[in-house]
Amino acid sequence: MKEKSVIVKDKNKKTWGSGEEQDKVLRMAVTTVIILLIAGGIIIAVKLMNPREDITEGTKKLEELEKADLKAAENKIEELEKAERAADEERKSRPVNERFANSLVLGDSITQGLYEFGVMDQSLVIAEKGAEVTRAEDTGTLDMIRKAQEAKPQNLFLTFGMNDVEAARGDAAVFAEGYGKVLDEIKAAMPDTKVYVNCVLPASRKAVDNNEWYGNIPEYNKKLKEICEEKDVIFIDNTGLVKEEYYADDGIHQAPDYYPGWVENMAEAADL
Repeated sequence: MKEKSVIVKDKNKKTWGSGEEQDKVLRMAVTTVIILLIAGGIIIAVKLMNPREDITEGTKKLEELEKADLKAAENKIEELEKAERAADEERKSRPVNERFANSLVLGDSITQGLYEFGVMDQSLVIAEKGAEVTRAEDTGTLDMIRKAQEAKPQNLFLTFGMNDVEAARGDAAVFAEGYGKVLDEIKAAMPDTKVYVNCVLPASRKAVDNNEWYGNIPEYNKKLKEICEEKDVIFIDNTGLVKEEYYADDGIHQAPDYYPGWVENMAEAADL
């Protein structure tokens, strides 16, 4: 009986362990709980010390400021645009001779129409019938440049090309080469003068039928625009101003109604 009791006691030891082991487990459990409580306390303390701010109100204020700044910017732009329109209207209302007071227009017989039709004072125009750039020396173009040099204009507008249609025999490359030399001459003589080059005006269907070389004018203008970019001068395209009813009998020259629009195009190009 004693021996059997020992065996039972041994089984109980194996199942539940000794008191020492139970104490060890209990201590570990208590320690874990304490650690968790301490960690939780630290987290709570940190949150209390650093409360999360409510950014809703701040965001709202930022949005209001952005809207206010945007509105202020829009108002400023509107004011500037209004002032610009007023200045533009004032500029356009000034007499042509006043707007071109420090400028000269050089060209051929089409250019002569500026003063012949009373659009611009003759003192602002230097033009010769038959003037061209292909034979600049022979047709008086270089002489006009020398006269312009004496006047020392701030702006110089060139209007050549119609006579060059025949002079260059319809060859746009020959025309462009001649114009390039004229521009070089002007830049050397008047380095501080701003130069503007008017396009060659298109001829009427009648003129093209009579001389097919006039049909090459679009190519002339293409080459001329390239030369202007190369020489750093402003190219002014007046093609859109030409109307069928503006053509003179020769299909080349323009009626008086063409000239006001042309003058305005030149003035806008030079901000006059």
